[in-house]
Amino acid sequence: MNLSEECFLEHVAQADFQDGVVRDWWGIFTSLEICWPNPVIWIAAPPRPGRPVPSPDRFYLRFDLQNYPSKGPTAMLWDTEKNAKLDPSRWPKGSGDVEKVFRIVWAGIDCLYAPWDRVAEEQHKADACWAAKFPGKIWKPTYTIVHYLRLTRELLHSEEYHGI
Repeated sequence: MNLSEECFLEHVAQADFQDGVVRDWWGIFTSLEICWPNPVIWIAAPPRPGRPVPSPDRFYLRFDLQNYPSKGPTAMLWDTEKNAKLDPSRWPKGSGDVEKVFRIVWAGIDCLYAPWDRVAEEQHKADACWAAKFPGKIWKPTYTIVHYLRLTRELLHSEEYHGI
């Protein structure tokens, strides 16, 4: 086991992660054999009735935690039945920040377009406005995986989330 994995396991054992588990906000998906550094973590999503396609009660994220926590996580929406990227037609839909973060024309659909995602943040390193625009959201090595989960969950539980 390497240091990144040890840090991750320590972080998911801490109270803030476990509080989210107890509240059914998120949890580690254990039905797939996951090789480090790619755990799959689910985030609960509220029902959105009246949509043509029923919305799932959970979205699964397959993380890349290489060099965690010194480098931030990146994650893609994951289909646990196919053990593959989630089809874009099944991605969260919405307005405002939901529409921006879950955009399907970004980085080959390999990550969320969010300031807390490593790939998105790296694409904007030269853009001083990006950091100024999202204070407290861009990853810091002192953060835990809960930072990523909490911000993503907040979007899914906002009025801007309309379902899939």
